Amino acid sequence: MRPTQPAIPWHTIVGASVAGALTIAALGIGGDLAGTPILIAAFGSSCVLVFLLPDAPLSKPINVVGGHVLSALCGLAVHAVLPTAWWSLGLAVGIAMAGMAAARVVHPPAGGTPIAIMLAHEGWGYLLTPVLTGALVLSACALTYRFLLRRLERRPGAPAPRG
Repeated sequence: MRPTQPAIPWHTIVGASVAGALTIAALGIGGDLAGTPILIAAFGSSCVLVFLLPDAPLSKPINVVGGHVLSALCGLAVHAVLPTAWWSLGLAVGIAMAGMAAARVVHPPAGGTPIAIMLAHEGWGYLLTPVLTGALVLSACALTYRFLLRRLERRPGAPAPRG
């Protein structure tokens, strides 16, 4: 077995990893300061996409925010009318997948959002915090990262732009 993905330059790996770590830390401390969580586990997976593959269609802010919000809506709706069981968890994820695809905001990490909602028995307030607020903060961090990348790539002697 050999990797099928192209090698990622070391400077990209370091920059993306630092950006992801700082984003998760900012979400964590932001929630502490606000007195309400704005960090969910699926945001860790979102960081992998938005920082390591910032130009991928699935990494765009509309996909991050739209995917997580739509998936949360699906999880909350299923949880409101069905018991939490293996089949309802599968149903919620399937509906979220269909919704993201239909709305053209596919973001794979958002597939975990309905599971987290249903297993933790979250209510409708979860949609605003942490899902929407956290996704907006994460997207703002990703946009800032992309902006800084572009500025660095335009400098004389900078590494060649990525793919």
